[in-house]
Parts: sequence; structure tokens; C-alpha cells
Amino acid sequence: MRVGTTLATATILLVLSVVSQAAEAQNPDPASVLKRYIEAQNAGDLDTALALWAEDGVIVNSRGRRSASHESLGQFIRGNISRKIKQEPEVIQTVGDKVTWINRESNESYRKLNVAPVQQNSEIVVRGGKIISWINYFPSSEIARIEQACGEPQAQGVLLNDQPCSQFVEQAKAQTARVLGVGPSGKR
Repeated sequence: MRVGTTLATATILLVLSVVSQAAEAQNPDPASVLKRYIEAQNAGDLDTALALWAEDGVIVNSRGRRSASHESLGQFIRGNISRKIKQEPEVIQTVGDKVTWINRESNESYRKLNVAPVQQNSEIVVRGGKIISWINYFPSSEIARIEQACGEPQAQGVLLNDQPCSQFVEQAKAQTARVLGVGPSGKR
């Protein structure tokens, strides 16, 4: 009788394991989707990175630029790849389908300003294994660090994501204010 019970228990555990793995393949952990996306973008793999986005996915970058179609998402990712932007996620937290993390981002422009890597705060929502939304913003202290570097001699002629430093900083301030719900003075 014990052998039969043990065998039945082992069979049930095996079936539950297979069902759990099948469910994971259908709806992977949102943090694993984030990690796969960042690995693909860092490796310059546009097709894999774009395949992780829902057809109606939306990204709002750290300057408030919104990309809201599969075509514009492809252009956004292609731009990141061409600028050799490298992302390193830290402090990843998942609650339901939402993932928040601190992103350390480097590229040649940030290195020229001696601010690489820069910190961004990011949040994605993943449903059905696809990214449906992504929002980035710089913490105010990081904007101040970039703004200070923009005033240094090494900043002469440096473009940040194809923009003059001052324009980049003003857009970053506006995006951070929007995300945090504060006005230009920093008050809610």
C-alpha cells in the first residue's frame, strides 16, 4: 500500500511540475522578460528584443519621448543599438505583472561627459510574456549630475541622444516631473 501511495504522490508531483512549466512558458515571469530584452538589446539583437514587445506596446523614454507602435518601437531599439547603449538592471522588484528597477546605462556620450553609467528608474508591465508598457525617468540627483557635467569643458560639442546637453537636461527634468507628479519647482 505504501509503494502505491508513494508512486501516486510522485506521479502527481511530476504532472504538477509539467503543468507548471507549461504555464511558465505561456506566461513567463515578468522579470525574466525584462532580462531577456536587455540581454538582446545589449547584444545588438533587434529581432529578439522587438519580439518581446506586444504589438500595441508603448515606451516613454527618460526625456518623455513616446514610441507607441511596433514600427516606432523597432526604430527606438535600433537607435539604442546604434548608439551602443548598454543597460545593467539592478534592484529588480516584481509585483504581479509590473517590474521596477534601477537601470545603469552607458554609451559613448555619457563616457565623454564622465558620467557613465547614468542611473534611470524604470518600470515595465508584462502580460502574456510581452512588454506592454515601459516608463523611464532620471532621479533628480542624476539630472543635476548630468547638468553639471554639461557645463564642463569636455562637454563642448557632445550630443546626448542626438541632442545638445541643455535640451536633453530640460526634457529629462520635464519627464521626471511628469512621472513623479511634481511641478518645475519640485513640489507636488
